[in-house]
Amino acid sequence: MSDVVRIFIGSSANGEDADIETVYEHSIRKNCSKHAEITWMRQTNDTNSVWNGWTTENWSTPFSGFRWAIPEMCNFEGRAIYTDVDMINYRDMNELLNVEMNGKPIAARRGSRFGGHEFCVMVFDCEEMEKHLISVSRQKTLPAIHHRYINRFSGDEETVQDLDPRWNCLDGESRPLNDIWQLHFTKMSTQPWRPEWFTGIIEKHPRQDIVDEFYRALEEAKEAGLDPEVRRQE
Repeated sequence: MSDVVRIFIGSSANGEDADIETVYEHSIRKNCSKHAEITWMRQTNDTNSVWNGWTTENWSTPFSGFRWAIPEMCNFEGRAIYTDVDMINYRDMNELLNVEMNGKPIAARRGSRFGGHEFCVMVFDCEEMEKHLISVSRQKTLPAIHHRYINRFSGDEETVQDLDPRWNCLDGESRPLNDIWQLHFTKMSTQPWRPEWFTGIIEKHPRQDIVDEFYRALEEAKEAGLDPEVRRQE
């Protein structure tokens, strides 16, 4: 069992998600029983970065396809967690990393949006994933690769182990806050921090307690010394 919890988080460039990044990082570190090694996956002009040079025009977010690079970035060794950025954590991520996978390469919750599973929180068995993926250098050149993998894995019981849905609770669903392990602000139009890259119609979140929780968690993170303004200027 590793002493490090490897977590890869898909986020936007240019500080557009700085507020939720601040909230999410603080919540992860507050609850994690081991060292959380966080890798932020953001588009970049740095040609030496693996997150540079991807063909992204078919992606629904600025980071959609990056998750499929994670096993190779881990040298196809051990386990790693992927999540989107738009979350607040309430439970030890080390528990998620060590969830029972029954020999399958992926763990994710059941859901209807993508044909069977929700891949916004995933655990990878990196070694087992090697046989299912093409190289990252090739992935970068294929605009449809993200959707190909979604279609390949979602709903496939041979490759995906079901996670407890509390690890990826979509906008709170019908659960009280004290029964959520990982809160996911999944609907971009209702996210209270208003990411600039989202150009759709802004809507009211259906649960005011969820919105209030974001602002409470943001103040807590700031009091702990994390400053979203610093992130915006990086």
